[in-house]
Amino acid sequence: MHQGKELMGVSAVERALAILRCFEKEEEWSLSEIVGELGLNKSTVHAILGTLTEHRFLLRDPGTLRYRLGPAPIRLGFLAREQLDIRRVARRHVESLVRETQKSVLLGMFQDDRIVVIDKVDPVGVMHVPATIGQQFPFSTGSFGRVFLAWMAESEIDRLLDRYGLEAYTPATITDPDEYKAELARVREQGFAVDDREEYLLGVRAVSVPLLGVGERVVAALTVVGFTARRDDQPGEVAIKGALRAAAEISRQLGAEL
Repeated sequence: MHQGKELMGVSAVERALAILRCFEKEEEWSLSEIVGELGLNKSTVHAILGTLTEHRFLLRDPGTLRYRLGPAPIRLGFLAREQLDIRRVARRHVESLVRETQKSVLLGMFQDDRIVVIDKVDPVGVMHVPATIGQQFPFSTGSFGRVFLAWMAESEIDRLLDRYGLEAYTPATITDPDEYKAELARVREQGFAVDDREEYLLGVRAVSVPLLGVGERVVAALTVVGFTARRDDQPGEVAIKGALRAAAEISRQLGAEL
């Protein structure tokens, strides 16, 4: 079925998506087959196929000149499934932690050198942070960032520090690489990270704990957030113990052998 009349007036992104959707029907396509299927200009399809191949969304067989899906969409699909699984497993424990602490709890994953919020639960009737699901934070965001980096290989930590450096978000932010690495060692030793100096946002303090999966690798993290404006709203022993307990329960369900 030709879709050319519908596609000629749409954006290049929509045309690229239409091309990718072809691979839901058949595993392999030639340039002429895609042109015939979609009714698009041959040069347009050729250019889009080149871009999709360059970014590994498609692979082109040098012998047959036919295209098939590459590793990029497979990786994205895996990440999407992993996010859904982690959210599903963690949700009940996150809600319980929010009721126990009366503080906002964020669930995040580390993707493409950034922290991505994949879930968030706020207490009812209490001031909470304005973070949203899908929001991204820099890798060095307070306790959230440290709890991810503390379990990374030193070579990966060095790569992040060399590429991005340590940005000063507030006067209390650690910007010296050696001091930062020493803090990461403390985080790993104690099993959680605390931002009790307002390192990322003034007026905000937090505690973060890692969530482990199969092989005890860090697959996500929980962050409990409180405010300095309310003395009883700062993450303390109750939040730390509650977060560690929730993290242990979630990690076991994700396959970690604790």
